[in-house]
Amino acid sequence: MIHAGRRLAVVLPLVVYFGLLVIPERWPTSRASAPYFVYVLSLPFVLLGLIVLGAWGAIRLAISRRRHSPRQARHRAMLGISVLGLLLFGSAYGLSAAIQRGLPFGSHILRFDAARWKDPASSDSVGKDISVRQKMLGDVVSQVLPGRDRRELERLLGPSLDTPYFANSRRDLIYLLGGERDSMFGVDSEWLLIWLDGSGRFQRFQVQTD
Repeated sequence: MIHAGRRLAVVLPLVVYFGLLVIPERWPTSRASAPYFVYVLSLPFVLLGLIVLGAWGAIRLAISRRRHSPRQARHRAMLGISVLGLLLFGSAYGLSAAIQRGLPFGSHILRFDAARWKDPASSDSVGKDISVRQKMLGDVVSQVLPGRDRRELERLLGPSLDTPYFANSRRDLIYLLGGERDSMFGVDSEWLLIWLDGSGRFQRFQVQTD
């Protein structure tokens, strides 16, 4: 029971610490906060500490086994904590990347709704929250864009904006998503750029900040 309690005291903080990597997907504005910025800065040092701990434990374990020292359990624990921490980091990072699918944090919160997307206020941020369009972006790029032509896209998403932004990119359609995410200052805007192929159907998209 004592050993189980000790293991829990080690494992739980690591689970919570690395689990914070996934939080911005549900609460996107947390990524732009000062505490989360400090957390991100701390990650390299914690990972380096785990690597050093594991290396030291492995070296000392090898020496202890050669000398038949009774401290082998302690060195195994050091190596185990290191391996566990690195596995938790890899799992949390992989889960975060899988959820994001290359999009900014918070893009998979809402299902696409054409009426809500075309609402004039859908690209506005409410308080510190991201916009409705930003929350629908994941569903838009996976369910709305593929296979559709200009007429169908503008029927669902509304008319493309008449704006000079990113004109040099030769994009065919452009939509304002909202304020810049993943920034503590958020002075820029976030845009959805869409390119069509030679037949006028969706070819590719890109999310850009101005």
